[in-house]
Amino acid sequence: MLNYNKNKLINECLTKYYETFSHTLDTADFVPEKYNDKINAYIFKNMKKAFKRLDREDKLFQKQVRKKQAQKKKQEKRCAKAEQKRLKRERKLAKKQNKKSKKGGK
Repeated sequence: MLNYNKNKLINECLTKYYETFSHTLDTADFVPEKYNDKINAYIFKNMKKAFKRLDREDKLFQKQVRKKQAQKKKQEKRCAKAEQKRLKRERKLAKKQNKKSKKGGK
C-alpha cells in the first residue's frame, strides 16, 4: 500500500524549509560564515524534529486507516453471513411449500 499521506506531509514540510533556506542564501554574502553555519545547523535540527512529528502523525493516520479497513471487512463478513442465513431460510421455506403442494395443500 502506497503511503500518499506521508508523501504529502513531507512535501509540505520540505517546502517550508526550502523557503527558510532561500532566506538564508540571500544573506549569505553579508553574514559571517560562522553565523551561517549556526543558522544552517538550527534549520536542520528543526527539520529533523518536524520529520519526527510527521512520522508520528502518519503512524496515527495509518492506524486509523487500518482500523477502518478492519471494520469494513468485519461488516462485509456480517452481511455475507446474514445473506447466507436468509438464503438458507428461504430454501427451507421453499422446501416446506413444495412438500405442502405435493400433499395437496395440507
